[in-house]
Amino acid sequence: MRVVALVPWRSDGGRRDVLWAWVRERWERLHPEWPVYVGESPDGPFCRSHALNRASKAAGAWDVAVLLDADAIVDPDRLREAVLKADTSGGFVIAYDRYCYLDKPMTDRILDGFTNNWWPGVEWSMTNTCSTVVTVPRRLWDQVGGFDEGFIGWGFEDCAFSVACAAFGGRYRVPGELWHLWHPPSTENRHESLNWQAGLARLNLYAECQEDPAKVGPLLVELGVKKARRAAPRAKTPA
Repeated sequence: MRVVALVPWRSDGGRRDVLWAWVRERWERLHPEWPVYVGESPDGPFCRSHALNRASKAAGAWDVAVLLDADAIVDPDRLREAVLKADTSGGFVIAYDRYCYLDKPMTDRILDGFTNNWWPGVEWSMTNTCSTVVTVPRRLWDQVGGFDEGFIGWGFEDCAFSVACAAFGGRYRVPGELWHLWHPPSTENRHESLNWQAGLARLNLYAECQEDPAKVGPLLVELGVKKARRAAPRAKTPA
């Protein structure tokens, strides 16, 4: 089984670069057998979908992908469990069940080598998320056409991908924490942004399908995420 990490990325020349250097070093130390492929977003508002699709293309043939944001980590044993679950179930697997956003002081301590209790530095946490560190088998990725590049700017592409994957392969979770390292918030996460509003409207199209494959499949074709299957040519009737 060939496992790869696909990382959506854009350098900021500052804090995000520092976090990614730390996350990548940790990844390569704990998962040396799983190569990392970084996909960069084109110019303009960040397009996470484009970056992940580009990373997948660069990775070539793979069996299971870890979709890894450059500012977060999970326990390595839980991640291996999520990879195995994706491979055996054919479904979309979220490698944690509690998302923990760390504050700046704790993040700075972690970057300096602190390995004890991180919970005092959790600024906020939540459950029922579907992004950041997840695993997906190649057959499911191909079935849904990868990520929808119609989502421009911050957000919503992860939820749309989760809906599409759940429709065709199911959605699973592995218990445990995800630790998100602190950085300044994205300037694109603004409700008044036209890209934000367009993204929410596009996500609503997915939500209306209620994870029904009979509805999600045509929507993916309509939105251009995947191509319609060509009908098999009819056999010629013998003269």
